Amino acid sequence: MDYIPNIHLFSLYNQHYFYDVNTNIIMEVPKDIYVFLQTISSEKGINVKKEFESLKENDKKEINYLLSKGLLRKRETTCSICHPETEVLCDYYKNNLSSITLQVTQNCNLRCSYCIYSGSYVNRTHNNKRMKVETAIKAVDFLHQHSAQSQIITIGFYGGEPLLEFDLIKEVVHYAEKLFLGKTLQFLITTNATLLSVNKARYLYDHKFHVTISLDGPQYIHNKNRVFAGSNKGTFQVIMENLNKINEDNPQALRDVSFNAVIDMNQDPSCTNEFFLHYDLVKEMDVGGNYVDTSNKKDKSILEPPQFYTDTYYELFKLYLFQCTNIFSSYVPKLYGFEISAIKHNLMERTIIYNVCSSPGGQCLPGIQRFFVNVDGFFYPCERVNEAAEDFIIGDLEKGFNVEKAKKLLNVSKITEDECNKCWCNKLCNQCISKAEENGKLSRNTRLSHCLDTKLAIEDMMKNYIVLKRHGCRFEE
Repeated sequence: MDYIPNIHLFSLYNQHYFYDVNTNIIMEVPKDIYVFLQTISSEKGINVKKEFESLKENDKKEINYLLSKGLLRKRETTCSICHPETEVLCDYYKNNLSSITLQVTQNCNLRCSYCIYSGSYVNRTHNNKRMKVETAIKAVDFLHQHSAQSQIITIGFYGGEPLLEFDLIKEVVHYAEKLFLGKTLQFLITTNATLLSVNKARYLYDHKFHVTISLDGPQYIHNKNRVFAGSNKGTFQVIMENLNKINEDNPQALRDVSFNAVIDMNQDPSCTNEFFLHYDLVKEMDVGGNYVDTSNKKDKSILEPPQFYTDTYYELFKLYLFQCTNIFSSYVPKLYGFEISAIKHNLMERTIIYNVCSSPGGQCLPGIQRFFVNVDGFFYPCERVNEAAEDFIIGDLEKGFNVEKAKKLLNVSKITEDECNKCWCNKLCNQCISKAEENGKLSRNTRLSHCLDTKLAIEDMMKNYIVLKRHGCRFEE
């Protein structure tokens, strides 16, 4: 061995590991080998061959065995970034679409403090723009024309507050149910539930909607951020009254309801967790949590309070215990379930790679996983990106997909190619394209500014994965 291998080293509870960048494999090694790898990786000008020859014979045999299995190879410096599905993206668009999310309005009857349309985000504010019926029907037709190979079709309704356009939603549902006859058709809607009457709930239930309700936890937490436009009055009581009426009318109507809770960094998340565990009306329903989105936020100087990290780590500790043991009888932590899902998706289900040249990870297929059509009929990779960003518009209802622009987003790592090729984290990178945008364009510097946090998070995820797997984690979502 006479070169520095392409690896990332880390230790955990007196055990030593290396992540092999080329193959995407995590490997535990004895301390002596770890020290050798650490020495040749960290000291400039060191004679690798000489260091290798000074090892004990058993250590040299073990390293040679790892080399024979394709590990500990050197970095390939001539790789050109190209996502493996780049050339088939056009074929996906032709026949393999399976879902669409329609932004039926950009208006809302609430003014949640952390909403992307609250005015605290770049180029996004609530307004009276609404999707025309013609636009919605045209979007459903487009999905139908490009979904020949898909048996399950999903249509989602998004806002603003989509129930402001309930009549439009009913027209789309009526049209889609005829158009997709013979296929499995499902509908999704995300709502603040303040407009969710008994009659609307009956309709959603009859047409097999899955309803996601935005609810942040107990009244004092929820009402801190989710308030009515104009009055600044909290919405918790109205939501609970609506849900109680729906439950009295037809308990089955709440069967396909789940909640999305935005985790407020200025509140104790354990209170939210306890609420979803014990509050009678909601305790049997699914809940997913997520953090406030900081992409394109105008004021990024606000730091999370140290207590938030203490509280969060304690909730994660309970979640991990639940996944690995049977010590809980009734405690079923759900709020931080996305953390388990992320570990499962990024590490447990990661692809082992034997080709040294492969594209960095992190980017979903634009318009395939979360095809988003805004009120004006423009196409976006998903609902999370800045709609005012020209680089994120990947087509429209008149011209269809702009495949070249979509390929550019798919290969966003190209703008940081040199750094990505040298980075140990490139195959595990989960940096979204929304974090690479500045002033409407993809920005190399903006993308690079998130790299350190990404690498720290991935290393923490690897450590959590190792501990969880070692203790029999079931990795249930």
